[in-house]
Amino acid sequence: MDEEQLRALIAGGETATVEFKSSAARPIDIAVRMCGMANNRAGGVIIFGIEDATRAIVGIRDPSLTNDVVLRASRMIKPAVSLSETSVQQWSLDGVTLITVVVPPNSGQLYQYDGACYVRRGTNTVPLSVAEIKAYLNRSGQAGWELALGPDWMSVEDLDIDAVERYLAYRAERSRNRKRLGEAAELLPALKAVARDPASGQLRPTHAGILMFGLDPQLPLPQSEVVCIKYADPLGVRRYIDRKNLRGTLPELIDQASRFLVQYTRVGATIRGFYREDEPEYPHEALREAVVNAVVHRDYSRSGETVRVFMFPDRVEVRSPGGLPPELTIDDVVELRATSVPRNEVLAGFLRDIPGYMERVGSGLRFMVTEMREAGLPDPEFSDHLDFMVTFRNGQPAEESSDLNPRQVIGLKLARERGSISTPEYCVATGATDRMGLRDLQDLVAKGLLVARGKKKGLRFYLT
Repeated sequence: MDEEQLRALIAGGETATVEFKSSAARPIDIAVRMCGMANNRAGGVIIFGIEDATRAIVGIRDPSLTNDVVLRASRMIKPAVSLSETSVQQWSLDGVTLITVVVPPNSGQLYQYDGACYVRRGTNTVPLSVAEIKAYLNRSGQAGWELALGPDWMSVEDLDIDAVERYLAYRAERSRNRKRLGEAAELLPALKAVARDPASGQLRPTHAGILMFGLDPQLPLPQSEVVCIKYADPLGVRRYIDRKNLRGTLPELIDQASRFLVQYTRVGATIRGFYREDEPEYPHEALREAVVNAVVHRDYSRSGETVRVFMFPDRVEVRSPGGLPPELTIDDVVELRATSVPRNEVLAGFLRDIPGYMERVGSGLRFMVTEMREAGLPDPEFSDHLDFMVTFRNGQPAEESSDLNPRQVIGLKLARERGSISTPEYCVATGATDRMGLRDLQDLVAKGLLVARGKKKGLRFYLT
């Protein structure tokens, strides 16, 4: 960071990644701020010698004391925040002394101070709830959801042994140690498809085993279904042309979603010489790769949320619950600058053993980009927030017209992204009052675009 960049940070005011301090506060206070930034993917910067309300450059009196406070605060966090020699810098600006502390980007570790895990929300530093901590650990792959046991009522009999044998046959073809593969039922523990229940001592299916070999995976894990919708208009405000709620094991879900996409992908043709060459609207392999990534790498701990595949006249969207692990960025993955570590390693391992599912380990996003470019289409767009979304555009202009007001367009988009929406969520997103928001949503119900479920405070609006 140079002086110009420092002045730009000060002029920009406090943000989720920038904090101002007029003086060296107590180590306790600094530890909380540093912990919140350490749990952010982008890290952050604390600037000492700036008044947070006015952004006035007031400087600090004792740089040595401030350095000591920062180092003590970093050690009070568990695990300690690692500060390099260049992390803490002293500046002379407008005749006064400032100190900047650069907190490194999060690498997947969850930091805590005094028993609480903090995170930056806007300009505030707040503790994570138990549910948020659980989601964080699942997002970073530390919670091991796929190896947890399924519901108590499930047993080994709820797995399809024929499916296990088909998988083992594929695996045997690739294995040099074919003779080591024995009976399917005997290999289930080694495959991590079942584990022993510590309470009963009985073998029961793991989540990974259910998703890969279950007779009816969506019965115990309803969030594992895949929803595919073909819309007639770019906004998705008119009734859809087709909707499929797909059920089955992971390979079956991928194959069904791929067929849905192929069914509604328009195909043109070019005559070259004496031969006709089909030119699909989108490269099928790129769409399939997006579905594979969504199904394999999603955060399955987020119950009530599904993988969603939306087809519009001008684009295809594939949405997967859960963003990238905290230590990765989209650019790192697309440019192959970072090693891809699957959130669900067991599931990824299963599909790697079956031809046609995970041949491009760690390079799937790059493959999508290459396929779209070779087809003469715009690069796919990647979005990583609460969900991971891939958008493929066919290059056709979108004709967006509807009889909905701008608030309803936003609300319907959110309902499509999340699967449902409540009146408070609608009001926060659109700026509507409670009465106005409820009236807008009820109008969407009357138009047949949403359906209301629940009562009073539990009322939510779902896609029809």
